[in-house]
Amino acid sequence: MNPTLKKGGVGEFSRFASDNEPSAISNIAVNGIIGEFLEGAKGVPLGKVDLNSSYDIVVIGAGPAGSSAARAAAQRGAKVLLIDRRRHIGIPVQCAEFVPQWISRHAFFSSACVIQTVDKMVTHLPDGTSYEMKSPGFMLDRSLFDKELAASAVLSGGKISIETEAVNLSPEGLAVERGSKRELIHSKVFIGADGAHSSVARSAGQPPLKTILALQYEVVIPEPQNHVDVYFHKDYKGGYAWFFPKGRTANVGVGIIAQKMTLLSKRMDHFLDYLVGSRKLSSVEIVAKTGGSIPCEKPRRTVFDNILLAGDAAGHTHSITGAGVLNAVIAGEIAGKVAAEAIERGNLQHLQNYEVQCQEAFGKSLAYSALKREFLENNWNQPNIDFEGLIRKTWVGFKEYYEGRRKIELHPSFPRAEDPPL
Repeated sequence: MNPTLKKGGVGEFSRFASDNEPSAISNIAVNGIIGEFLEGAKGVPLGKVDLNSSYDIVVIGAGPAGSSAARAAAQRGAKVLLIDRRRHIGIPVQCAEFVPQWISRHAFFSSACVIQTVDKMVTHLPDGTSYEMKSPGFMLDRSLFDKELAASAVLSGGKISIETEAVNLSPEGLAVERGSKRELIHSKVFIGADGAHSSVARSAGQPPLKTILALQYEVVIPEPQNHVDVYFHKDYKGGYAWFFPKGRTANVGVGIIAQKMTLLSKRMDHFLDYLVGSRKLSSVEIVAKTGGSIPCEKPRRTVFDNILLAGDAAGHTHSITGAGVLNAVIAGEIAGKVAAEAIERGNLQHLQNYEVQCQEAFGKSLAYSALKREFLENNWNQPNIDFEGLIRKTWVGFKEYYEGRRKIELHPSFPRAEDPPL
């Protein structure tokens, strides 16, 4: 079902999910109560959360994937601990904050998280042509969105511990540092949702993910707009630039391949000059800066004995657009559900269903986007390349992008390296 969003609402938690999910938790004042939930689950101060206790499931990382996993597992009766190394959930924001409206079918969030709605996407090519496509979605306040997802996990029965950094995952358990203390957490299942540079993935023997590097400024805009803009230029190698409105401001950014990282700042300056020259901006007034790494490779293995990877840690990101929030929420939901079922059945082999269900949910889209990225990068600097034609074949805003998608298999085979001894 679709949400009814009221601008500036005090923050009813709205559950926008399928009919077989629990009903909404309502009448919770977000601004007053979120902090209370994050400061202590069920009246237990954060600093008193017993990390030495044994848990059914420990989730590392309280982003969209981790909080969704913790909520789904706790709803099914598992003893769940959600940890995050940051002092404030949701901060810093490393996201362009535009998500498709379908996210409302999977996540707990209030109307207060939605800065504005978006109707369409306009793609701009270097030859001056522009193309529109319907792209209904939301511009989020990601910091509040992440806090609300974490609060949902706590409301469902999970515990949470911030300023708790995962150091090493071994057969003895998860070593964490909290303040000046190092502690060991024991759990039957660990879910790594700790981002593109995941320490859990490293513990599972996974090599670093291939990534795109992005730089983003939040700037003041002269007038609001109800669409998002995407810009391609040969200098933005392997990536693109974007202008995503947020009422009185907009997220303006550039993403390029990691090999060109030293040029990223110059490319941002180039884009800002273009926006001023085209009168998209009257001047460059920056109110915030951020940046980060975006996974961009084909789907890889996500189940390792008693370890699951979700979200950016698993590379659950579209290799062309860089979109990952919706997939992270879905993957987290699946991870939490499957992990809780495995605990209830006393059979960790059931965890293999996680990878299968993720493939069914979004695997084909990710596999296809990875093929398109390979084609894009291989042809970007080819002599006499029809650059506009290349973008039409490799960007989701054009019908040419989807030619051949039916040939992608739903369940690609994954490399089956030997399981780590965990």
